[in-house]
Amino acid sequence: MLLEAQVQAYPLLMEELQASVAEQQALMAAMDEKHDHRGTEHEQVSKQLTHRVKVVQDELAKLKEMFEQHQDQQPEDKLYSRAYKLAELGADVEEIINECDLPRAEAEMLLSVYKKKIR
Repeated sequence: MLLEAQVQAYPLLMEELQASVAEQQALMAAMDEKHDHRGTEHEQVSKQLTHRVKVVQDELAKLKEMFEQHQDQQPEDKLYSRAYKLAELGADVEEIINECDLPRAEAEMLLSVYKKKIR
């Protein structure tokens, strides 16, 4: 009798197991799909970040080049700043030429600009 009950319960047990297996397979398929979707998202984000890094590197290279150009111009700018400061202190053209190694025309022009500014 116990054996008969077990044999009769066998088809029900098989149905439950098959349903459980089907449910597990459906869950696995859903997880695989979700994983694939996330993988695609991660790939897209990675591509976007790579692009952004490239843009920032390009901008940094441009800024570095501009900085180097600015540094190359600084000695000349310092001469003109010094010449202008001498003009403020009342130096004449000859003194500006001698102190700053500027050509006469540039020293005269700088002095002229300074005098127009203070008027």
